[in-house]
Amino acid sequence: MAYKYSLSELREVIFSFQYNKFSFIKDWKNNPYSSLKARFYMESSVILVFFLLKTTIKPNTVTIIYGLAGILGGILLAIPHPVTVLSAIFIFFTKGILDWSDGHLARITEQTSLTGHILDTYGAQLNSLGLQVGLGFYVAQKSDIRWFYYLIPLIPFFYATNLVHYSRSVLSYPNIISDQFKAYFRKQEIKTFSATNKKQKTIKYGRQLIGSILDDRARSVDFICFIIFLEIFYGLFWSWGIFLL
Repeated sequence: MAYKYSLSELREVIFSFQYNKFSFIKDWKNNPYSSLKARFYMESSVILVFFLLKTTIKPNTVTIIYGLAGILGGILLAIPHPVTVLSAIFIFFTKGILDWSDGHLARITEQTSLTGHILDTYGAQLNSLGLQVGLGFYVAQKSDIRWFYYLIPLIPFFYATNLVHYSRSVLSYPNIISDQFKAYFRKQEIKTFSATNKKQKTIKYGRQLIGSILDDRARSVDFICFIIFLEIFYGLFWSWGIFLL
């Protein structure tokens, strides 16, 4: 079935959806970088979806490519050569275009599914894992300190044990989560974030501070890529601290 949209029509559809879903996009004052990066993703996704609609490529295929991009980026980052590291930076900076395109392609072609949602969530985990493991090898080779290599296996181990975060992401699919699950998660969140003594509050604040800088959001990934970019050309070495955090 052919879906005929002009670029301007498709842009209106995609921008309208994103504006309704993400209010921060228009909040330039409080979220300058996030707003700018979202605009980059949106404009790029309009062009990508426009051409994808002319093909038989399915939305889930785009999502799979998105997940594999994180693995490829991690491999390239682990190879100690400026060209491969710069290629990895480019992949990590632009891979979000795929993530912002697969959903629109699915909605326009009426191919939304639970499988697509699970793949999307899993793809995000693969991208985070690819960046962190690749960063570990990058730091270990740049520093020539062997014990960094022993820390790398801890990353996939911690991801494997953090099933709660992944299950919440999967269960967030519309109409799949029951009222009992919702009540349980609300109770757990209240229990988790209600620190009762000074020590707990300090730990909580520290985790939130580090998490706000080094999480899975685009601004954090771009910050890490920017640090690595500076290290290539200016002989700096700050990424080891980021890796440890």
